[in-house]
Amino acid sequence: MDVTAKIITQFVKDLSFENPKGPSGFQAKDERPAINAKVDVKAANQKNTNIYEIELNINVSAARVEEQIYIVDLKYVGIFEIENLTDDIKEAYLLVECPRQLFPFARRIIYDLHADGALPPLMLDPVNFADLYQKRKQAAN
Repeated sequence: MDVTAKIITQFVKDLSFENPKGPSGFQAKDERPAINAKVDVKAANQKNTNIYEIELNINVSAARVEEQIYIVDLKYVGIFEIENLTDDIKEAYLLVECPRQLFPFARRIIYDLHADGALPPLMLDPVNFADLYQKRKQAAN
């Protein structure tokens, strides 16, 4: 049987944006700020049903030497209804396929925050959730 999934809803669960310097943090200086992005995924089943909550956590920060320019911390959640999900593929499906579907929406939110904070455009690179999942599995062993 093929796995079928649909997103029931998706939403911002938590969002923090600190931009104390505004656009002046990116004004010409000797060194461009280093932008660091971290991504994590959590999955939970809702009371032994076929409903799953997938939480995509994205933290983006920019700093120059010791100077913090901005921080974005986003928790973006998708509620999925998934049929025919067998135990042998459940973990991989929830931590790879589901966040892959959510990521473009979360990336747009971060892009818009950047613009609303008078910062230069920021388009996060696509995330290889399969690689992230494999690294998590290796670290657990």
